[in-house]
Amino acid sequence: MSSEVLLSNIIPFAGSGLVGYAIGFALKKILRLMLIIVGFLAGMFFVGIQLLQKYGYVSAVNWDKLGNDTSTQIQHLATNADITNLHGLFHTIGLPVSGGLGLGLLAGFVRTR
Repeated sequence: MSSEVLLSNIIPFAGSGLVGYAIGFALKKILRLMLIIVGFLAGMFFVGIQLLQKYGYVSAVNWDKLGNDTSTQIQHLATNADITNLHGLFHTIGLPVSGGLGLGLLAGFVRTR
């Protein structure tokens, strides 16, 4: 195997690995922040509902129906997610680039800090 062929595969792998690492690291930070914000908003929503019920603005909250409707909507969103084009994207950009990007994304996301 010539060094030119080897170099033409290593450079895209390493470059996409660095980009993948940066994307994975940023994704972890963004998801952590989003989880904190969504948790705070959900907590404030349920505290607000409880206060409305306590002061008589709402006579009763059907928590079972609220939970079932929320679960149904989340399942609907999860089943309608379209990830079929992802395979075509990785097939188009090639094995060295997609492999480096995938490994870099995983390494950046798993980073412990």
